[in-house]
Amino acid sequence: MSFLAKNTQFAERHGFRHHSTPSSPDGFVLWDKGVYRIVRDLAWRIIQGRQPGDKGWAQDVLRRMGHYKDPDGKNQYNDNPNMCSGRAIQRGTDQQLVEDADPRSAYSAAIEYLQAYMPGEWRDADEDKATMAHRLAVKYAEDGSKPRKKKDEAEAKATHCEFELVYEHSLAGLREAMAGDNRIIGETELRGELPRCLLPYLGFGDYQEGGVELKTQWDSRAHTDSPAANSLPNDIKEPHLIQIAGYHHISGKRPKIVYANRLGYRVFIASDEQLQFGFARLVEASRRREALLRSSSSIAEVLQLCDPQWSHPFVWRNIHPQFIQEAKQLWGD
Repeated sequence: MSFLAKNTQFAERHGFRHHSTPSSPDGFVLWDKGVYRIVRDLAWRIIQGRQPGDKGWAQDVLRRMGHYKDPDGKNQYNDNPNMCSGRAIQRGTDQQLVEDADPRSAYSAAIEYLQAYMPGEWRDADEDKATMAHRLAVKYAEDGSKPRKKKDEAEAKATHCEFELVYEHSLAGLREAMAGDNRIIGETELRGELPRCLLPYLGFGDYQEGGVELKTQWDSRAHTDSPAANSLPNDIKEPHLIQIAGYHHISGKRPKIVYANRLGYRVFIASDEQLQFGFARLVEASRRREALLRSSSSIAEVLQLCDPQWSHPFVWRNIHPQFIQEAKQLWGD
């Protein structure tokens, strides 16, 4: 065992083997890796016969985690319409840009992925169903706007759905970001050391070995009769900046990020100043988490040192209420 491996036991005993999601609250990340995923892995070992245990309990755990297999055979947990839609877009753009597939078959692959979405039992099934129906409903003009009736028309003519528009704008943005590249490379694992940290940073770059990231923006209120376009940002969002700053540190490539919605797309290139800021935030979060992991031999005691941020806008939203209740018991709430 190497010196580095010996000195990472302080984290590995809590199920923490690498740094990721630096912008999420420390409490949630430590609970996710130190409790939630450990329970999930135990459930799989029991189901697969690699460890004795109650298979009924194990199957119930995966059910409450919203487990299903997507069309690529990958396990998905705690999914939601926006996350699934983003992966569906990338499945199509990967096939068209990386694998050089026919545009029609690539788009069909994206639709197939979208339609395979399975919500967790605790989610509002009617809302999710309406949201996913909205993705494919022909409601918009070619420019993504709501069509207006002309004088000589009996009714306004819609020609496109939200999903098709986001797909087209994602393709256009990616092509612009990768213009001049001899070869387009799909998703790549990026793992590297961080200064003054013992654990590595792990991420998965969308394109060009971390050189290009794609972020899709989906209509809000999509389950209602009055959906609104999720506007494109005027600059790189801070959580995404921290993410790509880590990729830049590992790959050395100047990262670009593509934002796409039904109205268009924007491509941003991170500046030196932005990358320095983002990387400093990444290292700060990673060092803080390592200090928390060293502080106690019990994950429950580690969590007591963190604010769980129950009102955070998204991290707890996709977790089954029973798991949240159990997490609150760990925090003593």
